Amino acid sequence: MVIVQSEAPTFRLIARNNDSLSRRGRKWFFGSIAAVSLGIALGWAARGAWYVVPFAVVELVVLFVALRLIERHAADFESISISGDRVLMERHESGRVSRHEFNRCWAQLVVRRVGPGQRYDLSMRSHGREVSFGSFLTDEQRLEVAATLRKRLKND
Repeated sequence: MVIVQSEAPTFRLIARNNDSLSRRGRKWFFGSIAAVSLGIALGWAARGAWYVVPFAVVELVVLFVALRLIERHAADFESISISGDRVLMERHESGRVSRHEFNRCWAQLVVRRVGPGQRYDLSMRSHGREVSFGSFLTDEQRLEVAATLRKRLKND
């Protein structure tokens, strides 16, 4: 979670995934796992257990697909900007961008507990339209963001 404040009337909050491995790191990880796995499989194949190789290949294909899915969502983020009478919510997900604009005077922040485990859900509501926010945040961060947004929405 990153909070960026430039001027007094402008507020921007950006929430993104915790991407612990860079693209290069994921390539090195896959390469090292592939080398070890194929090395062991080929060693067993040389001793006559050739049926180990297809299982090693399937294992690597599954790992490759999982890493590609992680890569696809590595740059995802959500942002909320409050400037003047305007509240702008943006979500960048898998290359798609969705933007929702609200009038600050009418925007209401909704915090509710949902689902199994009763996690918190944040959303902005106005004129029958409700947009969820905070999918990249923990419950503690959602409550912290809710308190900050309530203060910012009330400030004139």
